This record gives sequence, structure tokens and C-alpha cells, in this order.
Amino acid sequence: MMDTSPLRRLCRLAVVIAVCLPWPASAAPDPATVEREVLAAFGSLVEASQDLDAARYFSHFDADKFVGLNADGTVWQSLDDLEPMINEGFAAIATVTALVFDKVKVSVIDAQTAVLVNEFVQTIEFKHGGTAKYAGGGAQVWSKRSGAWKLVSISASNSPIRAPQ
Repeated sequence: MMDTSPLRRLCRLAVVIAVCLPWPASAAPDPATVEREVLAAFGSLVEASQDLDAARYFSHFDADKFVGLNADGTVWQSLDDLEPMINEGFAAIATVTALVFDKVKVSVIDAQTAVLVNEFVQTIEFKHGGTAKYAGGGAQVWSKRSGAWKLVSISASNSPIRAPQ
């Protein structure tokens, strides 16, 4: 005979609710946490760039979703369009002697999306012996839909050389 006491029915209902309802694995990160995580991913991207490590550099991109805008106004419709430029550039550089980001700002859209904008000044030495100094800025869209922060878009610009502020 089945016990139909109100207390037992309530306990069974509580078990059914606990098992059947979709409970979040963890609370959504607050904007400060998202900003810290995106800045850490950006820092890792910068390190890969300074080390001229193309494989590590490209590991920060979402290969399936990436699109971007080059400083010359042309678009990268996929990572396949960007890779030759980066690979050829890294291959021509002997060392990055300076890379300063004097302005970096993260705008958190939601727990899985953020936009990072930056201004930079960079000095490089080429393998052929020359040096060059570049300045510019960029906008990066970071997404965490795949579980890790990945770049889904970048936009680049050039600017006159200026002293870091």
C-alpha cells in the first residue's frame, strides 16, 4: 500500500523538482570578472605577439566565427585571410623591442561577450637589419561561447607615432 501522507507527497515533489529542473552550474560572472578574464586573454595574445609565436597567437581566435577589418579598409572574411599577413610579418621580424599599450578599455556586453579597444606604439627590428616604429589602435570582440575567451573580430587602424601617455 502506498503512503499518501501530505508530508511524503511533498518530499517526493521536492525530489522531482530537484532532479528535473535545469539548475545553473554556477552563477553568471559579474562584469569585473569578465573584464579581468578578457584582459588576461589579451595579455596572453600580446605575449604571443611579442614572442613572434604564430601558433600561440592564433590559438586566441575562434577559427569558425572570425571576421575583421584591416587598417587599409579591406576585410578578413575568415581567419584564413588574416593568417598569411601575420605569418609573413612574424617571419620578417627579428625582435619586438617595444610594445606599449597606453590605453586599453574593456566594455562588457554580457557574460560571454566583451569589446576591447586599445592604442599602442610598437618598435620592431627586422631580420634584414632595419627598424620600424608603428602606432595605431584596435577594437577586438571577444566571445566565450566555446568555453574560453576567443577573438571573433578585430578592427585595426594606423596613427601617427606619438609618445605613450
